[in-house]
Amino acid sequence: MKEGHSYLKPMQEILTEQLRVFVDLCERHNLQYWLAGGTCLGAVRHKGFIPWDDDLDVYMPQKDYEKLLTLEEEIISKRHYLVTYYTPGYYYRHTKLCSKDTTIWEREQEPFVFGTFIDIFSLSRTNEDDKSISDNIGRFAYSVYKFMQVNKHYTFSSFKEKLCKKDFAGFIRDMKWLIVKPVLRNVLKRALIKEEATLDKSEGDKMVPYTDFAYGLQIFPYEWFDGYEEATFEGITVRLPKYYDAYLRHLYGDYMQLPPLEAREPKHDHYYINLNEGLTIDEVRHRMSKENKV
Repeated sequence: MKEGHSYLKPMQEILTEQLRVFVDLCERHNLQYWLAGGTCLGAVRHKGFIPWDDDLDVYMPQKDYEKLLTLEEEIISKRHYLVTYYTPGYYYRHTKLCSKDTTIWEREQEPFVFGTFIDIFSLSRTNEDDKSISDNIGRFAYSVYKFMQVNKHYTFSSFKEKLCKKDFAGFIRDMKWLIVKPVLRNVLKRALIKEEATLDKSEGDKMVPYTDFAYGLQIFPYEWFDGYEEATFEGITVRLPKYYDAYLRHLYGDYMQLPPLEAREPKHDHYYINLNEGLTIDEVRHRMSKENKV
């Protein structure tokens, strides 16, 4: 891992406490979850964080995920909050459980801030064939795309930049979305929530993370998630998929083998990080503007 990631260790310490809050919340409300992706790998290979990892990933069954979204008041009381694809300005398909006391702005061209986060992906159980699942993913991805477009922050500078770069197609596209934004936002939100609910059939031999595109189209055997195994993550007792070995081999192959040195890097961009305060996008811009003048 390269030098210059001094934020990583304190960020992981904050994330550990966030995981403790999440696990406690799930246990008190009888919600099922499993560590996913690199977080699951970290639990097995490192008993905690992969040393260069900068977030946490979990899966939840669709019904439990929906229940989690109703617990916002309790989550806020723990100095956390949820960001979902219907949060204005947010641009991902999955939900984030964020700390209210930290601030991250990942990419300059995507002006949206959130706290250090746990990525939460819903898992839908289905009995459909792979072709139908693929079609569902395509339709759902397009529905999310449309909704994100009406939630997007369209600024004068972004339009000016497209004109300067002679990106006329992008200029016209964004202008169209800006015009229909007030009319379509609630319509698309209701349609998207309804569509996501229909993806979960509550029966079948497959599990699909429709909101997780990090590894491309994924279709898992239901038996991998039919129950769980306990493990330790930074001293916290957590849940892994029942057949976590098969799951990890599916994603990473020989997952106990460390990657080459050049690949041991955090996976997220960090245009701005503040691990001591929760700030709005305007507050971040103001501070960065003052720093640039010094």
